[in-house]
Order: sequence, then structure tokens, then C-alpha cells
Amino acid sequence: MNYKIKYVENKNQKSEFTNKVLRELPDWFGIEKSIVEYVEQAADLPFWAAITDINECIGIFSGKIHYGSTGDIFVCAVSPQFHRIGVGSELYKEMEYYFKANKCNYVIVKTLSDIVDYEPYNKTRKFYSKHGFTKLLTLTEMWDENNPCLIMIKDIRE
Repeated sequence: MNYKIKYVENKNQKSEFTNKVLRELPDWFGIEKSIVEYVEQAADLPFWAAITDINECIGIFSGKIHYGSTGDIFVCAVSPQFHRIGVGSELYKEMEYYFKANKCNYVIVKTLSDIVDYEPYNKTRKFYSKHGFTKLLTLTEMWDENNPCLIMIKDIRE
């Protein structure tokens, strides 16, 4: 199926796309309260979507900038039937271009730490490693001790 990466400005569309894709990924996004928070917050952030030729959203990336120099991937997700064909990579590249254009030096992402052996997040960490991210630190107090947060970082300075 053909798709294009599009920058989305409409808040309702951002929320609709986020809700749709996150609900297709219960192994990653299985907590209702978290899904609702992602849907609400993504509406106000820079946002890219992978849209098929039949106008279906199959992937999203949203981010924000901290202190004018660090890009933060807020939420990213690709519909499971479109994993491993480049959709996530293309979305990430658009997000990185945005961060570079806004003079960021680094990009960070928060994910489940590898001190928890959970296959879906093993795949997530592998995706980010493939794109040049390295492990920075694990924070057990950020989310909770059963969901330790790994912060990964990438230097994007030219």
C-alpha cells in the first residue's frame, strides 16, 4: 500500500489519528489513562502522520522541544501490519529534520527500560538504536518501579 508522510496542523485530526493508531497497539499502549493523555497532548504539538492513498492513518510521530536545544519524541506509533517496512523510519526522519531546523542539538526519547524483558519494547529500543540513539539512563521514579523509564539520546549536531 502506498502512503505519504504529512505534517498535520488540525488538532482534531491529530487527536483522531493518535487515538486510532495507539488503540491498535495494546502491547505498547495498554493503559487507557495514558492513551487519553497522549491523544489530548499530541493535539497541541508538532505532528506527522503516514497517510495511505485511501486516506487511512497508519503511523504517527509527535514531539516537542525543551530549552530550545533538545528535541523530545513525545509519542510515536505505527499500525502493526505496517511494522518493518520503513514507515516508522520515514516518520522519524521528518521529526529529526524538524528538530534540526529548530536548532536542536539532541533528540531524546523515553521508553520502557531494558531492565524489564518485554518483547514489544525490545523491538522499540532496537528501532531507536538503529537510528543512532544510545542509552542515557534509567529512572525508576519517573513512571513507577514496574515501568522503569529508559531515556535514550541522539546527538544531531552537524
